[in-house]
Amino acid sequence: MRAKINGTDFFISVAGAEGKPALILNHSLATSHEMWGLQLPVFARHFRVVAFDMRGHGASVPTAGAYSIDQLADDVVGVADHLGIQRFNFLGLSIGGMIGQNLGFRHGGRLEKLVLSSTVTGTTGPEVAKMWGERVAAVRANGMGGQIDGTMSRWLSAAFQKDAPVSAQWIRDLIAATPVDGFIGCGEAIKALDLPATKLAGIKAPTLVIAGEKDPGSPPTEGAKIAAAIPGAKSFVVPGGYHLCNVEFPHVFTERCLSFLLDQK
Repeated sequence: MRAKINGTDFFISVAGAEGKPALILNHSLATSHEMWGLQLPVFARHFRVVAFDMRGHGASVPTAGAYSIDQLADDVVGVADHLGIQRFNFLGLSIGGMIGQNLGFRHGGRLEKLVLSSTVTGTTGPEVAKMWGERVAAVRANGMGGQIDGTMSRWLSAAFQKDAPVSAQWIRDLIAATPVDGFIGCGEAIKALDLPATKLAGIKAPTLVIAGEKDPGSPPTEGAKIAAAIPGAKSFVVPGGYHLCNVEFPHVFTERCLSFLLDQK
């Protein structure tokens, strides 16, 4: 379905029975809701799953200029409001996990449980801000094509890309299809990241933090910082996982999420 929310046009996919508890999925930068393709059928057995395309990604319409994590978190709440969902579980990966942290302390009353995967916290330092500035400038000048190889090397292991070329091509295609304005807007949001531990300490929703063991951009040490800052948070490291551990190790990822969300462990 399509919906006008917070000044732009969003694509929203809904699966699972209407009476089930809600689970909203927020994908990474430079993908779309399709990134959750290996989780959706299983999640929908237990939840009313809402997988939307983030502002400026997939089939959602981009807006020009810098976005902010506050704005992207407000988009999640706008999607929930459009669907008449008052309280929901939330799973976010990468920038989706940054958005989830923001939801936790700005919209905590809307949350049942929170899963934060392959993500970072704190405040962006000068070196990382410079890197994001360079990426944004490169995409503005040359489009998304120049970002594909470097992104794939961070997101999925070389062995997986070799052994599962069709799956790897799926992710490459998602990166290539990302609108330039959407990448730039979200890149600026990450560049200006401000998620201090003092704010994370106010998150009341039960939280699970997932990290990939070999994720170069969001390593387990970063996940440990998040888990330490959120009272009572649990953590899990996907053995051998890179950034998109939900794609490379879908069964491990899906089982761990469900065991937490369904109170099985």
